[in-house]
Amino acid sequence: MLARRPDVLAAQRSVQAAQERVGVAQTAWFPSISLTASGGYASPDLSDLLKWSARSWGVGALLSLPLIDGGRREAGVQGANAQFDEQMAGYRQQVLVAFKEVEDQLSALRLLSEQSAVQDLAVSSARRASSLSDVRYRNGAISQLDLLDARRSELRNRRQALLVKALQYQATVALVRALGGGWA
Repeated sequence: MLARRPDVLAAQRSVQAAQERVGVAQTAWFPSISLTASGGYASPDLSDLLKWSARSWGVGALLSLPLIDGGRREAGVQGANAQFDEQMAGYRQQVLVAFKEVEDQLSALRLLSEQSAVQDLAVSSARRASSLSDVRYRNGAISQLDLLDARRSELRNRRQALLVKALQYQATVALVRALGGGWA
């Protein structure tokens, strides 16, 4: 799934390009053969230009053997190999960064899930305490200030539970982004 990430894809493409450059540098060791052909008209007089005998043609071959170049070809191959190694190290680094980002978001989701469960328990306890305070207030056992304090505590716990849910949604979106945009 991480191979869909644009940064990982770009690093992979640069490794492939560096690999191609190594192949190009290695082809400098092989002999090259060039074939040429030419055709046309040649005549010393303008009046004889369109006659059959004025036609000319030629075929040529050229063979080039790399013998002595002062180490230029070997340096080119070594340079291409060094660029390939550099691109490969960059690719590995980018993959490690991608794995780190995914692992960070999975860890955040796990921790937020645990925090959400604890916060849900706190909300239900605060709700129960608020309803008990309401009953006690109606029976005259506590003051209105105590009732308001219990309701404020319930609202504070609900707000905290909503913040944890929002953080879970943000971590889920960050996970999808770290994975490269989705599961399909």
